[in-house]
Amino acid sequence: MIKKAWSAAILGLGLGASAIVGWLFLRESRRKEDAHTVTVKSQVGGAPEEMQPIVLPREALEESAEETDALDLPAGADDFTRIRGIGPRFAQALRDGGITSYEALAKETPDSLAERMAPYALVRPQRIRDFDWIGQAKTLAQGT
Repeated sequence: MIKKAWSAAILGLGLGASAIVGWLFLRESRRKEDAHTVTVKSQVGGAPEEMQPIVLPREALEESAEETDALDLPAGADDFTRIRGIGPRFAQALRDGGITSYEALAKETPDSLAERMAPYALVRPQRIRDFDWIGQAKTLAQGT
């Protein structure tokens, strides 16, 4: 009796592992077939089973990424993306808020900086403290 139960458990594990490996291979083969698009599922509103996939053309995404990389900074503006925790979106929000140099950023407090960026991007003062944006800006200001 124990031998039969043990054999059934081993068989079940083997079938389960085979199913998972087969599913992974199938998923990978479908990904290769459709290399020209990227499918994204949005979780905005509704339950996960109600999510509709969004298919985006891969070429447009790659062009968009190249445009973002190729953006030129305004004359005399510092590159805030050198600060850990600041990406292109936060860097643009800083510039839109009137902060264009490391010196100006170094003079701010986390709370005042969050308020100043609020119309352009939502950032919590705690994030600014955690990544030490102001300390990094002071270091970069001394080095420039």
